[in-house]
Amino acid sequence: MIIRVWVCRLKEGLEKAFEQFAFNEALPILRKTEGCVDAYVGIDSTSDQSTAVVVSIWRDLDAIKSFTGGNWREPYVHPLEAPLLAEKPRVSHFNVVGKL
Repeated sequence: MIIRVWVCRLKEGLEKAFEQFAFNEALPILRKTEGCVDAYVGIDSTSDQSTAVVVSIWRDLDAIKSFTGGNWREPYVHPLEAPLLAEKPRVSHFNVVGKL
């Protein structure tokens, strides 16, 4: 399994809009995507600039590639999400080596 971590700063005041986007668009898309085992969305609003994170768990790299296309190392940005972001997201991948 692979953990995919997507992180991005949000535009000021758009935390609630990102939360609604995640609930109404992002999570349903991930839920329906073959090979996506689980996903979590979080917002850190404790600093001057709010940051969003999407942590998704994938069966394998092929599942990620079928979701993102050939450029799986780049963050995927949904067209409805783009106006909420203050910068280009960062994405990292980790092989699962342990689980509770």
